[in-house]
Amino acid sequence: MTHRASDRLAWAVEALDVAPEDRLLEVGCGHGVAVSLVCEQLGGGHITAVDRSAKMIAAARKRTRIHADKVRLIQSTIEDADLGDEAYDKIFAIHVAALHGPGPALDVVRERLAPGGRLFLFSQAPGWTTPVPAEQFAAALGDVLDGAGFAFERVLVGDFGRAFAAGVVARAR
Repeated sequence: MTHRASDRLAWAVEALDVAPEDRLLEVGCGHGVAVSLVCEQLGGGHITAVDRSAKMIAAARKRTRIHADKVRLIQSTIEDADLGDEAYDKIFAIHVAALHGPGPALDVVRERLAPGGRLFLFSQAPGWTTPVPAEQFAAALGDVLDGAGFAFERVLVGDFGRAFAAGVVARAR
């Protein structure tokens, strides 16, 4: 499976600034495109990817089979995923609504961040044809994260020509 990654996914993975030894968790991995991009940057590190859809996990498994030593795929919601005792340097999600508001999903993510670890949340909406809606979305998400026990760090805005994407970076308090 060798589909080219979208500019938005490539931008999001670039924003993660993956180090070779990083331990990462992706919530809602879909087809595994971002997982593959992350794996290309890992040395001794690894990535765990969770998706509630068996179909998406199967697609991700097929896409990432050449990186099998660096990837753990789990079919589950983040709330029910068996992550063992693992703590992660970076946790990220792209278009995962469960992480856009307070609740158990954000609680699990906060608990799984290693000391000094960062949470990266990315999103894009069809109506974001100027940077303003992306910035507004990110600011509102920053407020949600602040209320959920995270220290909001920064907003990222990606310009993809006729559309914009937003990213938010935060740390657990």
